[in-house]
Amino acid sequence: MIGLDRVIGTGVFLLMPLVIPIVEKIREKISRRWNLDRENRVYNVSIDDQNGLESIESGVVKEEEEEEHSTVQVHNEVGEVQVHHGIGVREEIGVTLMVQRIDFWLYFLVYFFSATIGLVFLNTLGQIAESRGSSKTSSLVSLSSSFGFFGRLMPSLLDYFFARSKYMISRPAFLMALAAPIAGVFFLLLNPANVSLIISTAIIGVCTGAITSIAVSITTELFGTKKFSINHNVVVANISIGSFLFGYSSALLYRKEGNEDGRCLGMACYRSTFIIWGSLSTLGTVLALTLYARTRKFYSKRS
Repeated sequence: MIGLDRVIGTGVFLLMPLVIPIVEKIREKISRRWNLDRENRVYNVSIDDQNGLESIESGVVKEEEEEEHSTVQVHNEVGEVQVHHGIGVREEIGVTLMVQRIDFWLYFLVYFFSATIGLVFLNTLGQIAESRGSSKTSSLVSLSSSFGFFGRLMPSLLDYFFARSKYMISRPAFLMALAAPIAGVFFLLLNPANVSLIISTAIIGVCTGAITSIAVSITTELFGTKKFSINHNVVVANISIGSFLFGYSSALLYRKEGNEDGRCLGMACYRSTFIIWGSLSTLGTVLALTLYARTRKFYSKRS
């Protein structure tokens, strides 16, 4: 019975994002129907006039669609305008030039010290919970998966609402806002209370999911669309590197605090690891602030 309740709850959570487009579609239909009723009450037009009115309405709709899909034009360093499939890009470069840019290394390290560390934490969540004496390992894993899922949806939802207000959010600023909580919760994990582990798991899950989602847009906007697949694969290579480095170092510290058979129980098992991860995530937040300052002019032109 408990298992069925969990399945139903998970299904409800997965279906919740569908509420937004459904409500929006209903609202548009109601608004369109109300406008048509008002026009019918005010105007008494002939068949020819109706045809003309339909032409005008179709022209207005077409104009609105063109406005919604209008390309964002951004001036590059030589003053030319770059437009690529409706996405404003700062420059079109390949891997060779990208790795020579300071912004690339800032972006790479921010990802490395935030989302990648968060992924390593989630991968070792079971062992962390066991070392703290928690018996809710499966619940924590489900919690991290659920919040990671909604974290991936967060950038799209924010883009949708900001686009309606004719305002574009700075991606590096959003990246900084997501990296800061990750740094904070690693220090929160130094608290032995079970609630601190639950809160930290939820925050790391949602922030890590959001960063992995927004990274696609950042790579496109900073380095272009033509070489996007190669460029982004280079960026996300930090996940493999970080998983090895952070995972291996945390395992060494875990064994150092453990007994002869390699098992460790108590807060000391991951205390040093959390301090190191929290410090590195704080550095990642500072680097995200630097990246925001360097790209602020570009994103101010887009808004």
